[in-house]
Amino acid sequence: MSFPRICFPIIAAFLTAGLFTGCATLPSKQSEEDFLKQYEPYLGHAYAGRSVLVDLGENHPLDGASLLMMPEAGGPGEVRIRFFVNDDRSRTWILRQTGRGLHLSHDHRREDGSEYPQNFYGGYADGRGDARKQFFPADERTIRDRPIREINLWSKEFDLENGRYLYRLRLRGELRYEAEFDLTNPLPLPERE
Repeated sequence: MSFPRICFPIIAAFLTAGLFTGCATLPSKQSEEDFLKQYEPYLGHAYAGRSVLVDLGENHPLDGASLLMMPEAGGPGEVRIRFFVNDDRSRTWILRQTGRGLHLSHDHRREDGSEYPQNFYGGYADGRGDARKQFFPADERTIRDRPIREINLWSKEFDLENGRYLYRLRLRGELRYEAEFDLTNPLPLPERE
């Protein structure tokens, strides 16, 4: 079957504009995979950090705390980042590539290893990110388990020009928490308890 010459410019315009669903999703998936690859040089080390902004209520445990993050390889397409706040070792951020896209979840554990209620809250990357920064609005499960988190938007960023890794939380679009970690000074991983 042959197409009139007029069809080719129209088809090219659709492809260029990304109007076919498959074309529109490829750059997002690639940026998510590239973002996960950013962790590779930092796996197996610890990085000291601090809270730059804490607007989460009075006497919040993150305010003035000594922070430490430790990226480690999980399974295929997964990075687990242990996150210490002073002596509290209960937190792990999990970034996992899924069929639906890159997912961030927060794993909180008690000293005995049992989960906190409403554990594994987080969200899927929303497509606005790139190889150095990704945004994660609260997903359906997070909102179902704790509706107040519907306003949450987490982000993670590699600021390589300044040797920093940033974790942020926005509530209703307003920055309410920011932590920065020094990527220029890797430390050995602390011993597991």
